[in-house]
Amino acid sequence: ALGCLAHFGGAASQAVDGGAVGLAFRALSTHRQSPSVQIIGCEVLRVLAEFGNAPMDELGQFAQGAKRAFPRDPAVHRAADLLLSFVVPRCVAAIGALMDAAAGDDSTQRSGMCSLGQLAVHGGVAWRGTATGAVGRILRAMSRHSTSAETQAVGLWALGRLAERVEAPAAGMQDAAECARRRHPNSALVRRHAD
Repeated sequence: ALGCLAHFGGAASQAVDGGAVGLAFRALSTHRQSPSVQIIGCEVLRVLAEFGNAPMDELGQFAQGAKRAFPRDPAVHRAADLLLSFVVPRCVAAIGALMDAAAGDDSTQRSGMCSLGQLAVHGGVAWRGTATGAVGRILRAMSRHSTSAETQAVGLWALGRLAERVEAPAAGMQDAAECARRRHPNSALVRRHAD
């Protein structure tokens, strides 16, 4: 009913303000063994996020939880992937906007790269059309802040996660690793993540 009200009734903002996201989270947590609750819960969360500006930070975790609970149920995976396909690109865009707004701030760039690397946990389906831009932002941040060993290590870690988990395009990654290794030969973190 919440999904229909939010989607067709135009009341998504009111539903979010009224606690519908928390209600959906509770239903998903309480009924972990019900595939239909997991499917409907993911669909409701997607609608609330799309039309009601629901907070994105926990949505991905609940989608991943549904997939883990039913590893062989294609309907649960489809619903979870639809939610993730909405959440991940918006999170990546928000992180990218912050990185672009503070391109000269080393701390903001490290935080953004770390966030992008952590989002890789959601896998490849959710990253379609987004991975190339994320890799580009990381490479730009590493290039701009090449004197910071910490930034290079975080960037290499994030690139490794994206390459491994979302099959991000590898163009430029090897060059970035070699450049970081040359500039910071005494940094164990850089060496570890460059390998």
